[in-house]
Amino acid sequence: KSDKPIAPTMGFSLWNLFKAGLLSTNALLILNRRRFLAKYNLHDVNAFDPGEKPLQAQLVGLLQAVQYLKMPLIALNALTILFELLLGGT
Repeated sequence: KSDKPIAPTMGFSLWNLFKAGLLSTNALLILNRRRFLAKYNLHDVNAFDPGEKPLQAQLVGLLQAVQYLKMPLIALNALTILFELLLGGT
């Protein structure tokens, strides 16, 4: 018998990657355009030339595209909570 403490293992699984992606998408979705993004000129995709700042244009496009995922994200959040409650969390 060993006296070493048992370290908790955190799996690097598809489920944990899915949850990380879901949390990241939720974080992008809750950013308010008028209050937060306007300070950094990220509120409108037509406000600047994409050829001049391609990374900023892609970021603004991503932030606007995430807005279309609002209803599917609500369903995915509910399913994730249900699975976590049923399976006891992993």
